[in-house]
Amino acid sequence: MTASTTRKGIWGMGGFGGLDGRVVAVTGAGRGLGLATVRVLLERHARVIAHHRSPSPELFRLLDTYADLLHLVPGDVGEESTAVAIAETATGVGGLDVLVHNAAITRDQPLVRMPVEAWDEVMRVNLRGAFLVTKHALRGMIRRRYGRLIYVSSLSAVIGSTGQGNYAASKAGLHGLSQSVAQEYARFNVRSVVLAPGLLDTGLGAALPVEIQHRKADHALLGRGSGESVAATIAFLASPDADDINATVVHVDGGVAY
Repeated sequence: MTASTTRKGIWGMGGFGGLDGRVVAVTGAGRGLGLATVRVLLERHARVIAHHRSPSPELFRLLDTYADLLHLVPGDVGEESTAVAIAETATGVGGLDVLVHNAAITRDQPLVRMPVEAWDEVMRVNLRGAFLVTKHALRGMIRRRYGRLIYVSSLSAVIGSTGQGNYAASKAGLHGLSQSVAQEYARFNVRSVVLAPGLLDTGLGAALPVEIQHRKADHALLGRGSGESVAATIAFLASPDADDINATVVHVDGGVAY
């Protein structure tokens, strides 16, 4: 019997997509896709460690409803102390099964006018943050001989995006990080996957200028994507049902028009 099969036997395959009792950490959970993901995970009875840079009323309302399942960790994901706090909180509630790195920012500018500070700030949150939370999540996963890392990337990492050279590069970096983690830690029964959404109706996509949103939506075969739908995909990837999905990029962009 493989370790994967054993794990599925422990958590079960039915009900709530196998998430009942699983410990899942989500970065950037204060709003947008991160918040939607936390909500879906809680509805499926996962224990959730929700990291946020700044509090949101919606997140605290979830805490009121799911006080026994939801644990909040504030902090700057670009600082190692935040990664340590996430890992320690997860250990305190049974040990981390899944890390979802969703935290990201944009500082859009045409490349020739982009200040170095705008490049560095995006890399610090989107890529350095991924490195730090991965590093500290892996330590517990290695000890427990099980883990799943899910990196929320973007269609921009695959096809590029005008005015978002820093953002696209930071998200593309997640692809290399995920592949390396999968290769290094498969022997510890750790899996790693990238999720690449297209334009969504929430989060950073909804904050883009309207004309850019229309242009991106016009290039999507199914139009603008739903944050709730992508959150449900993340919940599936966090479940034992997805244990054979590893070292790959899952596209949830609805297809791109050529």
